[in-house]
Amino acid sequence: MALIGSPRGLRSLVLPIGLIFLALSLVALYRGIGVNQDLLRNLPLINGGKSNQAGSHDNHRPTNTHAPPKYKPTPTFLAPSVTDPFPLLTKATATPLAIPEYNVPRPGLHREYGLSYMPPLFIGFTRQWPMLLQCITSYITAGWPPESIFIVENTGVQDSNKLGKLSLQNPFYLDYNALRKLGVNVIQTPVLLSFSQMQNFFLSTAHARSWPYYFYSHQDVLVFSFEDGPDTMKRPGDKDWFFYDDEDEADSMRPAAAGQDGYRTFYENCLRELNKTLEHEDRWAFRWFQYDHATLVNRAALDAVGGWDSLIPYYGSDCDMNARLEMDGWSMRRRRVGIINDVSTVLEDLAALYRDPNVTPKFVDPNPIPVTEKKPEEEQTEPTQEDGKPKDDEKPKDDGESDTEEKTTQKRNTRNNGTGDASIARTVDYFRELVNVGNDMGAYKYRDENNARNSWQSSQHGGVGEPYYYNPEGFSESFWILTEAGREVFRAKWGHQECDLVQETALKLEDQWLVEKDWE
Repeated sequence: MALIGSPRGLRSLVLPIGLIFLALSLVALYRGIGVNQDLLRNLPLINGGKSNQAGSHDNHRPTNTHAPPKYKPTPTFLAPSVTDPFPLLTKATATPLAIPEYNVPRPGLHREYGLSYMPPLFIGFTRQWPMLLQCITSYITAGWPPESIFIVENTGVQDSNKLGKLSLQNPFYLDYNALRKLGVNVIQTPVLLSFSQMQNFFLSTAHARSWPYYFYSHQDVLVFSFEDGPDTMKRPGDKDWFFYDDEDEADSMRPAAAGQDGYRTFYENCLRELNKTLEHEDRWAFRWFQYDHATLVNRAALDAVGGWDSLIPYYGSDCDMNARLEMDGWSMRRRRVGIINDVSTVLEDLAALYRDPNVTPKFVDPNPIPVTEKKPEEEQTEPTQEDGKPKDDEKPKDDGESDTEEKTTQKRNTRNNGTGDASIARTVDYFRELVNVGNDMGAYKYRDENNARNSWQSSQHGGVGEPYYYNPEGFSESFWILTEAGREVFRAKWGHQECDLVQETALKLEDQWLVEKDWE
């Protein structure tokens, strides 16, 4: 209503009358007077009045006369539901236990090795939270500062994990609260990346943050420092180590134990390795600590050859990268910094890594293979130490417990708490038990002629109705389809089928995509 130009007396009455009318309307609404319920009956309920859940869709597909699809048989075996392996962290007010005192990193340790920054450790994650959590806690308890660990969430579920919208049974579940309690960093990829794309993401992040050198690790590893001194066991994945000289070999193969002068943690050995590498070589690319289960990377080397080939998404991408680096004169060497086990199982309670005397170290298989699916015994060939597989006497019991577990636990529980040398002795005693279980876990992964090596990747089957749900079996099948497609790209790119491009061919870096295939 326009009152401009109206008599002054009329304008002075409008405001009080309007306020009175507004007050009466509010009172009427509050008491339900004069409200016509029929006014709201014809308003549609959004989503039927239910909360909107991705994956729980009504069928809006137009009908037609086609026959219904033929569905695959329902699986007769499903892996058991996973449990969180670190129950302590699931409590709202809980914080992690203290790590062994001798593994606590000294402040500014990187500067003692001539480094101006703390080199980051990238750990990529796509699925299977229990495996990742075990990997992280093993690095932290082995002495790696959590503030320099960067978990790269590569799940493709956008902010669903950050907002707590996924459940533990969802393969892509990631517990941000637990990661915050552990003190590690989380970087989220914008979309789901393949292995080679994620490697390029590490490289891109290193550029953005001015990190010329960085480390990366896989989530299916369990690491320890040399707390008990020399470790002579040969594990699957171990090859001949490289040494610069006799002194370097003695220092690497006969390390001091915890509590002795000269003891170094896994983390300190990695810093020392970076320092030593920079002293000895200019043109270096990778330092492998049990192949690439843990790796030191020189950013400049990857830049020189154009990074990882994103069109070779998974297996075969390392063959391509390593060959290009070697063709361009960049060195890659196998060095020793600690104990690394390539595993497919999870400790029942990760408090064991913190040497909790109330926890007995033992492992569980998150995705046990049913007996009916195993090869007949007569068809299995006996593994040998030479081909990197465990001997029969190194294989664990099915329940993950070692023969001496009960005896060791009894001895550990009868001792009193203390400090100094006695405390270190008790902790190292527990460490020996823990390493034995870790060795069993590594051997267990390579059982059955390696047929069970990747079984852990299929241990979670839930998440139906949650945001960005993807059928777990479909995801796994797609992975192998893309893997084979990547191998075909490798073969077409180099005209060669095998990984030995440098050893068995005369190919040069500039020969990519220019040569005919060398097989019939």
